[in-house]
Amino acid sequence: MKKTNIGGQALIEGVMMRGDAAIALAVRDESGQIRIDSSRFAQKNRWWKKIPVLRGVVAFFDSMINGTRTLMKSGEVFVEENEGKKATDKQEKGWGLMMFFTILISLVLSIGLFFFLPNVVTQFVTDVFSWQLSPFLKNLIDGILRLAIFLIYMFAVSKLKDIKRVFMYHGAEHKTINCFEHEMELTVENVRKCSRIHDRCGTSFMFLVFFVSVVVFSFVGWSDNTWLRLLSRLALLPVVAGLSYEVLKLLAKSDSPVLKPIKAPGAWLQKLTTKEPDDSMIEVAIASFNAVLTLQNDPEAKETKFPKTMPLKEFRQKAIELFEANGLADDLADIDWILCEVTLLKRNELKDEINVTPYMQIKAEKMFKRRLEGEPLQYIIGNTEFFGYKFFVNRDVLIPRFETELLVDKLIKYVSADKKVLDLCCGSGAIGITLKLKTNCDVTLSDISGGALKVTAKNAKNLKAEVKTVLSDLFENVEGKFDVIVSNPPYIPTADILTLDDNVKNYEPSLALDGGEDGLDFFRKILSQAGEHLNKKGVVAFEIGIGQADDIIAIADDFCLLEKIADYNGIDRILIFEKRS
Repeated sequence: MKKTNIGGQALIEGVMMRGDAAIALAVRDESGQIRIDSSRFAQKNRWWKKIPVLRGVVAFFDSMINGTRTLMKSGEVFVEENEGKKATDKQEKGWGLMMFFTILISLVLSIGLFFFLPNVVTQFVTDVFSWQLSPFLKNLIDGILRLAIFLIYMFAVSKLKDIKRVFMYHGAEHKTINCFEHEMELTVENVRKCSRIHDRCGTSFMFLVFFVSVVVFSFVGWSDNTWLRLLSRLALLPVVAGLSYEVLKLLAKSDSPVLKPIKAPGAWLQKLTTKEPDDSMIEVAIASFNAVLTLQNDPEAKETKFPKTMPLKEFRQKAIELFEANGLADDLADIDWILCEVTLLKRNELKDEINVTPYMQIKAEKMFKRRLEGEPLQYIIGNTEFFGYKFFVNRDVLIPRFETELLVDKLIKYVSADKKVLDLCCGSGAIGITLKLKTNCDVTLSDISGGALKVTAKNAKNLKAEVKTVLSDLFENVEGKFDVIVSNPPYIPTADILTLDDNVKNYEPSLALDGGEDGLDFFRKILSQAGEHLNKKGVVAFEIGIGQADDIIAIADDFCLLEKIADYNGIDRILIFEKRS
């Protein structure tokens, strides 16, 4: 087994690892990304490391200071994302002050709970029963009470959801170190196999503190003055910590069976303070451990820092330079739409002086990367405006276009509250839901794609539109008759799909694009069956492809043309038919 001097600490959604020459914090933020903050230590002459007990005292206070600092730093990551609110400089300073007082209060409560309370209870019990006990026995009772209170406290807090997650990260930290010491590659699979119990754990150290304190405090006797007893114990705490450190270090050096009974209580306690982590937590622990190894083994490796809050003006300028360097100079408006999404602000509220938190930066940068790769903005931000409404979209549905808005605009005059409407190949549901919202008609939406119908259902719920949805291959599962059937079906000829823009052919669903060899397959099927599903004088309306108007009119034998409507470029894009009597 290869021993390492790297140790760690569980944080809020993260792990800190520390070696002789470097320290690293790895924290998973709200967006799911692992953030790493790593740095080297200045290599100074640490003469105190050669002096037993003293080195333990220094390590104890150093651990408290660095532990508090890293805990505060990990907590700052989560104050950034407070339901989309901006984290201003004032808020960040307020967070630091709040954490300081929280830790200070916790320290005072710990002293009261683990030192003052058991001491007072011990004196009270011996007085009530008039026990004439030696100082050693009183200190033994004091120690047992202190340990009992600690166990009850740890058991109680382990039931809290947030604390349980910290304990799971504690388990990930131990398992990662054990994996390295067993000379296994640091992978999630290998780490998962390892024990979450480790000889150098702080929990084992805490047990040793309780045990050693009984011995040390016995040497100072048992004063009748409660405050004097308490002060003497606080004064001797560094000595207790130093001695406990030496014992822990000795135990960690050997795997001798003789020492197992001494190690056992600490290992039992670790079963309470460590929990089995999930794979994502193991990934965080590995990232932290590797960051320390890299800095310690490679003098050229650079330190990493958590990103800092910056003014929107500065962040936007960096984004502009990125877009221009990647040939998207004509799409700079997309930057603002992405910034609106991550800041939850409207475009006219994006002021230069607004602070963009690290969480917002990371979320925006991920979106920028997707846009640079060619993904449509609407899929990236997850919504699009249609007829004044915000519709959720993903890659299961086509992004509604201006031509489709024109179709709805022209169709409204054929629809009223007493009409029944069927939206075939509904996709996001933009057509049918908008008609429902504008006219309060009875709407049924149908699509062959289950994914598309989920998007439709989500949009109907978000916009409070009471509509029906049917999973159906055109009319296959559709029941009843309608006054209006509307469809924006697939109408791109199969061979032409490869010639479409990359942001269409690579991202939008081919199922909603491919209209067969000539692009007219769906128009033929719909027109051949629509008559059976239409009431008298029923209307069929289509959005069509470029140059398809005459061919579609020619196959509409059972319908008479009511309107042929050109789009904003003068190209025929809308056909409205009426069922012949």
